[in-house]
Amino acid sequence: MGMKQAAPIWLVCALSASIPARAQTATETVVYSFLNCPRGAQPYAPLARDSAGDLYGTTNQGGAANLGVVFKLTASGTQTILHSFMGGSDGAYPYSGVLLGASGTIYGTAYQGGASNAGVVYEIGPSGHEKVLYSFTGGVDGGNPYAGVVADSAGNLYGATYGGGTANAGLVYKLAPSGQETVLYNFTGKADGANPYAGVILDSGGNLYGTTLYGGSTYCTGGCGVVYKISPGGQLKVLYSFPGGPGGTAWPYAGVIRDSAGNLYGAASTGGTLSGGVLYKIDAAGNFSLLHTFNPYDQGPWQPDGGLAMDSAGNLYGTTQFVEAGNGHGVVYKLDTARNLTTLYVFPGESPGVSTNYINAGVIVDAKGNVYGATPYGGLDGTVYEVDAAGQASTLYSFSPAPGGTRPFAGVARDSAGNLYGATQLGGASNWGVVYRVDATGGEKALYSFAGGADGAFPESTPVLDRQGNVYGAALKGGSASGISGFGVVYKLTTNGQETVLHTFTNGSDGGYPGAVALDSAGNLYGAAGGGAAGGGVIYKVTLSGQFILIYSFTGGTDGGGPGGVVLDADGNLYGTTYGGGAAGYGVIFKLSPSGQETVLYSFPGGSDGAAPEGLTRDSAGNLYGATSLGGGAAFEAGYGVVFEFSAAGDYTVLYRFTGGADGGFPESPPIRSPAGNLYGTTSAGGTTGCTGTGGCGVVYEVSTSGQLTVLHAFTGGADGANPYAGPVADAAGHLYGTTSAGGKGGMVGATSSGAGVVYKIAPR
Repeated sequence: MGMKQAAPIWLVCALSASIPARAQTATETVVYSFLNCPRGAQPYAPLARDSAGDLYGTTNQGGAANLGVVFKLTASGTQTILHSFMGGSDGAYPYSGVLLGASGTIYGTAYQGGASNAGVVYEIGPSGHEKVLYSFTGGVDGGNPYAGVVADSAGNLYGATYGGGTANAGLVYKLAPSGQETVLYNFTGKADGANPYAGVILDSGGNLYGTTLYGGSTYCTGGCGVVYKISPGGQLKVLYSFPGGPGGTAWPYAGVIRDSAGNLYGAASTGGTLSGGVLYKIDAAGNFSLLHTFNPYDQGPWQPDGGLAMDSAGNLYGTTQFVEAGNGHGVVYKLDTARNLTTLYVFPGESPGVSTNYINAGVIVDAKGNVYGATPYGGLDGTVYEVDAAGQASTLYSFSPAPGGTRPFAGVARDSAGNLYGATQLGGASNWGVVYRVDATGGEKALYSFAGGADGAFPESTPVLDRQGNVYGAALKGGSASGISGFGVVYKLTTNGQETVLHTFTNGSDGGYPGAVALDSAGNLYGAAGGGAAGGGVIYKVTLSGQFILIYSFTGGTDGGGPGGVVLDADGNLYGTTYGGGAAGYGVIFKLSPSGQETVLYSFPGGSDGAAPEGLTRDSAGNLYGATSLGGGAAFEAGYGVVFEFSAAGDYTVLYRFTGGADGGFPESPPIRSPAGNLYGTTSAGGTTGCTGTGGCGVVYEVSTSGQLTVLHAFTGGADGANPYAGPVADAAGHLYGTTSAGGKGGMVGATSSGAGVVYKIAPR
């Protein structure tokens, strides 16, 4: 995220000591749920191709519930969603591609969802209806299949699950046309292997071949993986145990393919003399040989996690995850029968919302030597591509982003008619974010879609409104004609959606990567940005005509460093906090005079008084209120944050210390204040339910004038949202409005919050 945001202000009175939290008593309503990529997003499974040249595949995310889709792409480039996973009994998050059966039937697996949220095997008929053939329990029948299925002539399906089984090390299964599952082999996690990531292949005698990611050699933690064969009777033979170690190979994410002579070919993610991964062959007699060793030190490709394909001449094709040259994210390669490796295509820079941990899928090849695949990189949310026999690459389909935006890290502003205005980090026509309006009926409209160039990209600050209905804010990046290489902008949007860039940051003395802005009665904007002459961040003013005035440049020392948003008093003084710096390095509360003279009002010591403050709210008596994202514990930044008051007389008081439990933890924005003197805010984590890596999905809280905290709503990570980074705003009746960065459509899948965020409303108690 960018600079921290200052919440809007509710004015009046005072507070005091803290006592334990009370249960929630308010009602939450989802006003709008952002939809992430309705046509699917982030494909990283191999494609399947029918006799007409149509391609079939899956995306891991996107669709109606942001839980993935099965799609068809015709030879003419028309995409059709065959099934959009909803996260219930039908499954969620398919990692594998599909198997094309007779009469247009499609088979595949989903990693999660199903009756026990341990994944499913599904069938999609010619009419597009999905039928769950088997729902894994995660127990002795297996669970969480990364891999897809293969079929025999009798219609039985075969596959592998990553988890479950008698040793929870995964298994290989057979599924009869009736839906009856037979476990063919349970991996023990020892010499026989553990946790098959890839699926199985089948020979004419009914033998199955595959790999496990772990198990086998004990050199690697958990094992380095094996290549195995399972007979029709369920007897497993380890064909090769990856040794790991210096020069040794390890971790085959990819499975194996088999030629007509019975030779097996595969790829290991790491190993070889240069540890960049290898391509290998196991002949029919069981002899292992290296075909190619990838070298990450010669600017070439490395880490071949995707599966292999072979053409009629015996050439091998695959993908890597990385390439050292340029900004690419892996390559499509060809290894000819003389063991010469050729790079056919370098994947472009990553899509804005895609992690570099996402894998490039393996490829397929047709009779003419054309290679087809899908990647989460390139385009806006991934592409389907073709590389012809001459090495010419073309994009067959580019997955489109959510037109109304996705991932709102910013909060909302509210006008007199009850419309809410906010910004999303991603989505829009170019997937660089939007400014949106949600009306009183819940209808959403993207007012402006950032192009990622001179107009800005990644707006993370809460917009502010003037009396004429114009919208002002800051975009974290962009400002350069060459795309997101810029350092952010301050923008103005007119009521008809016309954008004016008021200032483009250079990352020089004016700073870069701006955060929240505040607006005075004359139409001047005030805000904070990082960098500056001394590197500690800046506070600036932008006039109505677009003149930029540097007010103060922080050194990162005792004056503070890393400023958040600011609030103003009637005399033109600015008040704010810095995330770091100060006497102890844990941030400060500062005051800036109209001439730019700084006074450090309070320097956070860490420990029980809090650390890393996140902005301020000011009442009419001059008292300041805020929250720290860290501290509250006994030592330094230990703890889950505090809510504090800094009085006009200069007294600092901790009003509440979060425990990280049901009361919430890690408030990322300051609270707002009601006319009755109560404080309302959010925490990004904590609460009663768990989201992966946070110990909870966050809460909306109230701190009374007596210091009593009440949880108004604990987010579940489901349809109600998850992880509110921005604070709320309020209307005259006491309703609270805000956003969550995750959750919404898609709900909770396992311990992971799905969805692209929501706009919520909480009724007063």
